[in-house]
Amino acid sequence: MGVNRAQKITDSFSAAQINRIYKRLANRAGLSEDLINQISGHSLRVGHAQDMVNAGESLPIIMSKGRWSKTDTVMRYVENIVYLN
Repeated sequence: MGVNRAQKITDSFSAAQINRIYKRLANRAGLSEDLINQISGHSLRVGHAQDMVNAGESLPIIMSKGRWSKTDTVMRYVENIVYLN
C-alpha cells in the first residue's frame, strides 16, 4: 500500500513515491542538496548491485537477486564501482 501526494491510499508505491521517501530521509539525515538531487528510486538497487560485486558475487547471481534480465543493465550500475576488497 502507498500514499500519494493527495494523501490518498493506493494499491502500491509508485516510483515517484519511492523517490520522495528517499529524498525526505536524505534531507533528514542532513545530506547536501546536490547529493539529494542525485538520489532516485533506483539508488538502492544500484548500491545493492555494487555491494554484491564487492562481495565477490558472480554476474548470474547478481542478476538473479536483482531480477535483471539484461547484463548491460547490471554493468551500467556497477561501471563506476569503487572496489573495497
